[in-house]
Amino acid sequence: MDISLTTAAQDRDDGVSAPGGPQIASFPTNAQPPVDRVPLPSPDDDVRPRQGMPATAARYLQGDTLPVTSSVLTSNSKYLNNPIYRDAYATQSLRRHGHDLPTTYMVPIMVRAFQETTDYARVEELIAAEKIRIPAFGAWLDARDDFSFRRDDLATCAPGTLGQALHEFLNIPGMDMEFSSRENAGVSDMEYLNKRRGYFHDLEHIVTGFNPNTAGEAALSIMNVTQDARFFTPELAQIMSQASMWVSSTGIYRTSLHYHHALPTYLDAIHQGIAAGLAVNQPMFMVRWIDYTDWQLEDIAKHLGFVRGPGAAWDWTTESTNG
Repeated sequence: MDISLTTAAQDRDDGVSAPGGPQIASFPTNAQPPVDRVPLPSPDDDVRPRQGMPATAARYLQGDTLPVTSSVLTSNSKYLNNPIYRDAYATQSLRRHGHDLPTTYMVPIMVRAFQETTDYARVEELIAAEKIRIPAFGAWLDARDDFSFRRDDLATCAPGTLGQALHEFLNIPGMDMEFSSRENAGVSDMEYLNKRRGYFHDLEHIVTGFNPNTAGEAALSIMNVTQDARFFTPELAQIMSQASMWVSSTGIYRTSLHYHHALPTYLDAIHQGIAAGLAVNQPMFMVRWIDYTDWQLEDIAKHLGFVRGPGAAWDWTTESTNG
């Protein structure tokens, strides 16, 4: 689904002015993929701006106070102060994807940055308080229900069900739902939480209809950010969703810099992901998915309160944002 730029005039008749108001222009929706670029009249044309920001405008924005100087880079942000976090975030925001490396290449570096900037004692305090505030969350953590899916157990699931979709996924060579959780013992509450969220990631792609493509990753990430912000206290929600926010925020800037043709679809994915995160009636990582293997995917989404995404319709965005 592409983003449409609509105006008040389009809601009435194109080009018709509102009573007592000026005429409002109408705008067609951009084609996807875009039309070819129109070249400059001459390759020697100088189209550079004649000047940057005037000093008076810069002073208006920055004020007259200069930042404190130091022999090393320092700030009041632990994230900016951390060289791994700083470099990983900048790299993922500014890079182009290439065929030489997987699009997920920066994820292990991102995880290391999180580990170096997270106060895990504080995390456990926050989780302990949240277990009291939300008894269902506490019961889920204390149960340590480590159910998993086995391909052979899903072979007889009917078409259109979660079980059938998982069976197809597990038959794809190289696919592994446990790649990030197999060596996580889940001893602490935060370890267990991360273990289960990692295990459910590909399942969430299937259930939500936000397929594992560039736009689908954006939609699923921001859906998780949104649901965490709704259900959990702000400080804990930030810690729980920082990986998803990292994917969402770096992705939107990278797409805007290098893959302009995909940006309308990317923004539509963000929009749909936020809508789903606002609508879902419980945190997805707490759903006992093994009880839903015989359910139709549309029925699961309806039961959980959200509208599924477009599935394979966004698959073109992966190759289109590579290279």
